[in-house]
Amino acid sequence: MSAQRKPPEVAATLADRPRRPSVQDQLIDLIVELDLDPGEVLPPEPELMRTLGVSRNSVREALKGLQALGIVDIRHGYGTYVGTAQLRSLAPGLLFHTRLAVRRDDPRGLLDIVEVRALLESGLIRRSALELDDADLDRLRAELDALEADGDTGRAGHDRRFHELLYEPLGNALVLQLIALFWDVYRQVESEVGKPHTAHGQVVRQHRRVLEAVAARDPDAAAARIAEHFADITGRFDRWTGTPRPASG
Repeated sequence: MSAQRKPPEVAATLADRPRRPSVQDQLIDLIVELDLDPGEVLPPEPELMRTLGVSRNSVREALKGLQALGIVDIRHGYGTYVGTAQLRSLAPGLLFHTRLAVRRDDPRGLLDIVEVRALLESGLIRRSALELDDADLDRLRAELDALEADGDTGRAGHDRRFHELLYEPLGNALVLQLIALFWDVYRQVESEVGKPHTAHGQVVRQHRRVLEAVAARDPDAAAARIAEHFADITGRFDRWTGTPRPASG
């Protein structure tokens, strides 16, 4: 016997009825309403069950889903906390697709990451040239001196920290998370494919030119220097693939 179909007017009524938010959505709303900061603990499970009117299993499944998104951090034996690295959950997917592209000899996987970083930094560096104070510049000089002194051994760490120090004083936490995300994925894939590296001395000179432009409070020069830095990185793709990319402009 076939199932009886609902009359059209009933189906329309059901379609118009607002859907009940998922338990995940309700938990997110609760975190916002409680004004919890990253690292702060959520109410215990029994309280969440009473507040949302759902079962323990529903709460636990929803929390697991939010943990996968980086929204909460479940620490067994201690409780559940608001996540502190909201964008870190994007890394596995981005890393997977980038590695897959590179494995198929498609350099776009890595090149796309470089281009997004270049777009972010070319805009931000103009603000850095206008807003960084003397103490900020001193920290940049110290990091650059460490980059030069440590050679290839400490290059990755000092290079990354130099870029962080360029933008940390601007107060845009989202941008810093994005740069860190792209940096982590790029470096991991780059090490796997064994792409050619820029000589250490050249890396130091590139960064010094960026710092000189920022210290001179010259936004246009700073943007030009950071563009040159990323142009060198994309140039390595040409040497890797053996196919020069068309010049822009």
